[in-house]
Amino acid sequence: MIDNNTHIVFDLDDTLFKEIDFVKSAYVYINSYINSRFNIDLSKNIKKCLSGEINFFNLINSKLYPDQNFPIEKYLELYRFHYPEIKLSKDTSVFFEKILSHNIEFSIITDGRSISQRNKIKALGLYDLVKNIIISEETGFEKPHLNNFKILNRIYSNKKLIYIADNTSKDFLAPNSLNWNTICLINNGQNIHPQDFNLSIDYLPKIKVNNLTEINI
Repeated sequence: MIDNNTHIVFDLDDTLFKEIDFVKSAYVYINSYINSRFNIDLSKNIKKCLSGEINFFNLINSKLYPDQNFPIEKYLELYRFHYPEIKLSKDTSVFFEKILSHNIEFSIITDGRSISQRNKIKALGLYDLVKNIIISEETGFEKPHLNNFKILNRIYSNKKLIYIADNTSKDFLAPNSLNWNTICLINNGQNIHPQDFNLSIDYLPKIKVNNLTEINI
């Protein structure tokens, strides 16, 4: 299915790593900041915050207010701009080793803020390997708009293009319309956004896999 005439394009969050791991990393980082500044440790509550039982910012406010000021703007700054503790899964690492050994190049199309998404790619060890990084904040277009996919269509007009992603509500509509191959990585129960395979066929991937190593090279 994938050969040297293929250019692979990846989504980022919940495709190359689990987005919940970024959230956990951010909470740990923010807690470290609060602990060092106010001598208040919220670490025992992080698990409940990740499960949705407690809102992390509300927890901060309940512990600091009214004695200390911790505005939501500061919370969002720390959340978005921290350098995350995230990594590729074993299966994903194996897949990258395989495509790189076959000289198959890849790019990333992702929605989000520039610094956050670029920090994630750096933390995953992919920044010096990826050929193109296309981020919605930098182009002004979010999925499912065609714009970011057309950029790679122009660059790799002589290649087969594949988009590997996870979000059925927005990831596959644009590449399907451009006749790319589309592959969905099935949610293992840890994804932030649910998957709905009862949508119109235009929104659905052509192939579904449980992990990247199921893709034939």
